[in-house]
Amino acid sequence: MKKWVNVLTAGILVTSLWASPILAADSSHHVAKKGSSTESQPYVDMANHWATDNVAKWSNRGVVSGVANARFEPNRPITRSEWAALLNRAFQIQPGQSASFTDVDKDDWFAPTVTDAVYAGYMKGFEDGSFRPTQVLSREEAAVTINQLLQIPSSDSNKTFKDSTSLHNWSQKAVNAVVAAGIIEGYQNGTFQPQKPLTRAEAVTILDRAVNHSGAWYGESGTYGPSNGLAKQSGNVVINTTGVTLQNMEIAGDLIIGKAVGNGDVFLKNVKVHGQTYVYGGGEHSVHLNNSVLVSIIVNKVDGTVRLVAEGATSISEVKIKTGAALDVSQGASVDRVTLTNELPAKSNVSLTGYFHTVNVEAFAINVNIPNGQIDKLNVADNATGTTIDTAQESSILSLVLNAAAKVIGLGSVDKAVVNAENVSFQTKPKSMTNGDKVSSDVKVTVGDSTNTLGSQGTTSSGGGEGSSSNPNESGKSKNEDKKDNTPQTPENNSGDFKISVPKKVVAVGEAVYFTSSRDGVAYFSNHIIDIESMTSLELGVESGEVQKIEVQANKTVSFSTYAINNYEYPRNFEFNLTVYDKNNNYDSEDITVLDENQAIVENPIFTQYTASENELDQFSFDYNRLITVNEGKATNNIVQWSISDGPFLPFTEKDGEVEVKDNLIIISPKSLEDRVIYKFQIVADAVVTRNGEANKEYHTGGNRKTVRITMIKPNGGAFKVKKGEDITFSLSDVSKVYLLNSFVWGSNSDYDDLVAENWGKKIEVEDDEVNKPVTISTGDLPSGKYKLDVWYGRNFDLEIIE
Repeated sequence: MKKWVNVLTAGILVTSLWASPILAADSSHHVAKKGSSTESQPYVDMANHWATDNVAKWSNRGVVSGVANARFEPNRPITRSEWAALLNRAFQIQPGQSASFTDVDKDDWFAPTVTDAVYAGYMKGFEDGSFRPTQVLSREEAAVTINQLLQIPSSDSNKTFKDSTSLHNWSQKAVNAVVAAGIIEGYQNGTFQPQKPLTRAEAVTILDRAVNHSGAWYGESGTYGPSNGLAKQSGNVVINTTGVTLQNMEIAGDLIIGKAVGNGDVFLKNVKVHGQTYVYGGGEHSVHLNNSVLVSIIVNKVDGTVRLVAEGATSISEVKIKTGAALDVSQGASVDRVTLTNELPAKSNVSLTGYFHTVNVEAFAINVNIPNGQIDKLNVADNATGTTIDTAQESSILSLVLNAAAKVIGLGSVDKAVVNAENVSFQTKPKSMTNGDKVSSDVKVTVGDSTNTLGSQGTTSSGGGEGSSSNPNESGKSKNEDKKDNTPQTPENNSGDFKISVPKKVVAVGEAVYFTSSRDGVAYFSNHIIDIESMTSLELGVESGEVQKIEVQANKTVSFSTYAINNYEYPRNFEFNLTVYDKNNNYDSEDITVLDENQAIVENPIFTQYTASENELDQFSFDYNRLITVNEGKATNNIVQWSISDGPFLPFTEKDGEVEVKDNLIIISPKSLEDRVIYKFQIVADAVVTRNGEANKEYHTGGNRKTVRITMIKPNGGAFKVKKGEDITFSLSDVSKVYLLNSFVWGSNSDYDDLVAENWGKKIEVEDDEVNKPVTISTGDLPSGKYKLDVWYGRNFDLEIIE
C-alpha cells in the first residue's frame, strides 16, 4: 500500500455538507472502551435505507453531517471537491504545494482541499487546465481515486460486469483492483454502471471499506490491544481522539496520531512501529511512549506545542521536528538522532530533556532548550543562523559544532566546541574550543563579557582572564597518566562519604545510564571483565574504545550512553560496571545490567546463589537476558517449584519463602534452609513474559546446598593478619574447596587451580568428616600482601599476609 501518510494531515474545515472527522475505531483488539456513544440514526430520511449503519457510524463519529431539517439526502450525488474533502480528512492528507486551476479561485472553500488532493497524487485536473470541482463524481472516478490513494495491487482475477465494455481505458485496472479488494461493488443486476454519479450513501460506504482495507482507526477513548502477547496489525494505524492507549501491538505500516487528539493524551505501551510515526495532535501533557520501538517520528502539530515523553526501554531511531515540541527521554529511553528541520518557523521553541546521541539543527532562528540531560553531538547547520541554545546547569553537550552564528546561554557544560562561523557567543566557557576549517584561525568568539580569538591550538584571549592556550583538564589528565605509568597505585575502595547513586541499574541497549557522584572525579563505564580496581586497565580500555570515560562534578547528574553496546555474548556481555574515582584515587562502583531487548528470551537463564553472611538468609536468582514480568494469571509464589534431597518438585509457597520478579530477575528468598541438604529449583513454563509477549521455557537447576559458612579460628579478631609461613585455621559448615589467593584474583574453578599449580596460591579440600571441625591451610612461601580465603560455593574472608 502506498505510504499515504507521507502527505498526511490536518483535516480541512470546509463550509460544505462534510463535518470535521473523528475517525473510526477498529474494535478487533479493543480491551476497554470508555465513554462510547450509541450509534443512533439522526436522520429522518435514512430509515430502512441500505446504508443506514454506515451513515450512522460515520455521522456519530463526526465525519459526515446532514443537511437542513435533520435530513441526509443519501441519494444525492457527491461532487469532485466534496469527495476530495472527505478523503483528505479521513486519510489525514497533509497540506502540500498549491496547484493552479482555471476554475478554482483562491477564495473558494474547496481551493485548499483540491490542491491538497492533487499534491497527494490521488486526484488530478483535466487537460484544459480545469479541475471541475462542482462536477458530480462518477463511480469509475471514485474507483480511480481510491486505487491511487491506497495503491491496491492489480488482481489476477478480474470480475466481469455486464457493462464492462463501457468502462473507460483509464479506469479499467483501478475498477478491477478496488472491486477485487471489496471496496466498491457492482449492482444486483450484474452491472457496474461506471458513469453513474456516486451518491452520498455510496460515498460513505466506500469510505468505510477503504478505511478498513488500509488498517485500523481508533476514534474512541479506550485501551486497544491484548493484555498479554503481541497483536500484529497489518497496514497503518490512526489514533484520532484523546484518551487512547495502544498496547502490545506490532504495526507493519505507519502510525498517525491525528489532529483530533487536540491537546489530549495518547499512550503507547509495548508498541513496535515498522513504518513512520506521524504526530499531528497531542498537548503539553503528552504523547507517552513506554517500552516501545519506533523507527522514525515526525512531529508536525500546526497549532501549539506537543510534548512527547519516552520512557522505559523505548527506542527511537530518529525524531524529525517540524513544529514546536518538547521531547523528554529522561526516564531512560533512547533516541539516536533528532533533527530540528528547516520547516520549523523562526522563533519556535524546542525542548530536549534526557540523553540524545545526535541532534542536528537545520532551522533558522529557533530556541533550543536543554533543561537536563546530555547530548553527545549537537550540530548547528550553516543555514541555522540565529539559533539560541539554552543549557541548564544540569545539562551537558559533549561535542558542539557551530556552522552558523549562534548563542549558547546558560550554565550547562560543553566539553568540546568547534566554531565554524562568525558571531558565536558562549555564556559559559566550553572546556575545549577550537576553530573549524570553514573560518580563519583568528575568528573571534564571545565568552561571557570577553572577546576571544581562536587559533589552531585552541582558545587565546584578547582581553580579560577567560581564555587559555591549553585545556587544563586535558593537561591534567596527561600528568595523571604519566604518574600511573611510572608509579603503581593501590586504589582504596571508597572512603568516608564517597558514594555514587544510580537510580536505574537495569537498562535496555540504547537507554542512558544516569548517575550522580558525591565527589568530583572521573567516571568509567566498562564491561565486567575489566578490572575496575586498576585505573591503568580502565585507561587502556578507554584507549581501545572498550571503556567510556567522562569527568564528573560532585552532585551533578550525568549519564553514559549504551547506544553502541552490542550484546553478542550472553551471558557475560550484559554485565557492566560504573566506577567513579575521586581525586585521591578512592573509588565507588555499581553493577549495571544492559539488556538487548531485540534478542529472544534464553531457555537457560543464569542461576545465581547469593553468598550469605552468618546472620542472613540465602537468596537465589534466575537471571534472564530480557526484562520480564509475571505472566497473566500467575502469582509469584506459583511460578517457582523446589525439590529437597531426592524428592519431587513441589510448589514454592508463601510458607517456604518469597519470590520476586524484578527487571530481568526471578529472586527466590527461602525462609529457612538446612545445612548439608541438597536443593533444586525449577521455573515453570510460561511463568514470566517479555515486553513483546515471549514466555520462558521450563528450567531447573542441579543440586545446590545452603551457602557454605566459614568460621575463622586463627587469626581471630577484626584485623585478620597472619605472618608469612604460618597456618590459617578455620572450620566450614559443609564440604567445599578452599583457596588462598591474591585479593584481586577472580575466575573459574580451573583458573584458581592453575594459579595454585603455578605457586601463586594454596588450596585444600574439606571432606565430609572434617565438616564443622578445625582445618588448616598454610601460607607457605606466598609473598606478603592482601589475600582472600575463598570458599567455593561459600563465603570468603579478606586477610593480609605480613612479614
